[in-house]
Amino acid sequence: MQATAPNPNTGLGQGVFGVDRNNGSGYSQQWNFTVQKTIGKDWNVEVSYLGSKNTRLGIPDANINQLPSQDLSLGSALLTKVSNPYFGQIPASLSLAASTFAQQQLLRPFPRFTSVALFRDNVGNSKYNAAAAKLEKRLSHGLTLTASYTFSKLLDDASTVFSQTIFTGPVLGTTGAADAHNRHLEKDVSTGDIPRVFALGWVYDIPRLWKISGWKIAGLVRVQAGDTVPVLQATNNNSSLGFAVQRPNRIGDPNQFDGRSVAKYFNTAAFTAAPQFVIGNSSRNPVRGPGLHNANLMIGKTFRITERANPEFRAEAFNVSNTPPLNDLNGSFGSAAFGSITSAGNPRDFEFVVKVHF
Repeated sequence: MQATAPNPNTGLGQGVFGVDRNNGSGYSQQWNFTVQKTIGKDWNVEVSYLGSKNTRLGIPDANINQLPSQDLSLGSALLTKVSNPYFGQIPASLSLAASTFAQQQLLRPFPRFTSVALFRDNVGNSKYNAAAAKLEKRLSHGLTLTASYTFSKLLDDASTVFSQTIFTGPVLGTTGAADAHNRHLEKDVSTGDIPRVFALGWVYDIPRLWKISGWKIAGLVRVQAGDTVPVLQATNNNSSLGFAVQRPNRIGDPNQFDGRSVAKYFNTAAFTAAPQFVIGNSSRNPVRGPGLHNANLMIGKTFRITERANPEFRAEAFNVSNTPPLNDLNGSFGSAAFGSITSAGNPRDFEFVVKVHF
């Protein structure tokens, strides 16, 4: 079947979406190696290595009609008005219908369109490596315990798959690549990278006290490093050239900073503005946000009334230390809130629960 030539009914002069039929489906590879050892009667130790590789991840739509980055060196000449060779072919109500337009439009891969994007393009990749250790104590003397620690690294060039915008249909926005034709610029630690995680959970049957038995006390502690945060310029100086985002230039390490506070969580002076016609040199996720320190506690008992009806009572406290679980910081370079944290999760919370088992 012969393809229809571009015309007003096929989006000529507008932004269009398409699908690359030659791009195969994504796939995942996983591998692991574990060593276990039982110590005495009750203790078990486990050490593991885990790895995975995801190939052809679907990413939010990128504008492949962006001006080729090598042409940015032309500078302000890109904005010079030139005669429009497509004048009269494009509907008069559209921006590309004028008798003249900017020189940069003629240098784009598809000059008769504003944007051209491949929907759910499977070009992303990720790689995960982790070392994990786990210690378990089986029930004895009324105590069970599990402790684990994971040290890991997740690299990818497709963290925007964590954005909910990919489920809403074709859209071009601030989730795109710094250069749609150079995916290498997107490779960095992932938005989902949590390099260190420690967790401890335990349950203890309280011994008989004053002829009262059946009470249990349990706890859960979790300590983990913060996730990474993307940094983008609030003003994208290259948006008129088809670039979805613009990152600033990085001149120092933003994570090396004394006097950290919620008003200024990292070294904001480590960034300077990238001007028009320049792709900033900052990596995609250069800043790490606040970690998590959380402890929960529970005390409870199941009362035996009949063989079929046994009520259970629990008193629970979440975030016992009342440590503020800070949310991610503002990574919009150029905004007044850049580098600050303006929200947090729930403070300490108490809960009483009554359940009936029958």
